Amino acid sequence: MFSATLQKTVHIIRGELFVLQFEMILKNQQAQAVTNAEPRSLSSFKGVVKVNGVRQPVPKETTFSDFEVTFKENGNIQSIKDAKIVISLPYESEKQITYQLQLGSGQYKKTTS
Repeated sequence: MFSATLQKTVHIIRGELFVLQFEMILKNQQAQAVTNAEPRSLSSFKGVVKVNGVRQPVPKETTFSDFEVTFKENGNIQSIKDAKIVISLPYESEKQITYQLQLGSGQYKKTTS
């Protein structure tokens, strides 16, 4: 019993740490678009997350919705069409974290359900 509880706790922590890492990647991509004056992309398709076309390791403790976000040179997003990112955390009773990116500002609203 103790081992199963400990294992679940480890999975929860891994998922939450990756969410924090992803938020840093999201902010970093936007900042680099402005700093380097070039578009930067972040996407997920069938659970494969890519940053500027380079595949990123994603732990099994997180699953991603399909999305494609491109930050323009001014830090704004290119299209509102795919400006919603949903991360599910299956070890936390299917907890979902949603990032709704805002057109024009490049900022996002984070909600948890």
